[in-house]
Amino acid sequence: MINRDEAGETAVQGGEVVKALLAALATLEDLVTVGHDAHVALSTLEEIAHELGGMDAGERQRFIAGLGRVAAEEPGRAAWIRGIPDALGLGH
Repeated sequence: MINRDEAGETAVQGGEVVKALLAALATLEDLVTVGHDAHVALSTLEEIAHELGGMDAGERQRFIAGLGRVAAEEPGRAAWIRGIPDALGLGH
């Protein structure tokens, strides 16, 4: 669900979009390691990284904060989730 705050900026509520992205990334990473459809998976990961790289600084901060909230809810995958920005070249 997307809401507009008082400043008119969009904010993702509940982390659903972040969780969906993480599920997609995990599946693509699995495809790369298995080798089946590795080229397609790598191309898709590169496209995701490119799109996320186009975020402005504020959007990037909100995305990374969303990852932090999801990581707190999923301690078993927290390290992997927190590593996504660096893996996609977004840094902190």
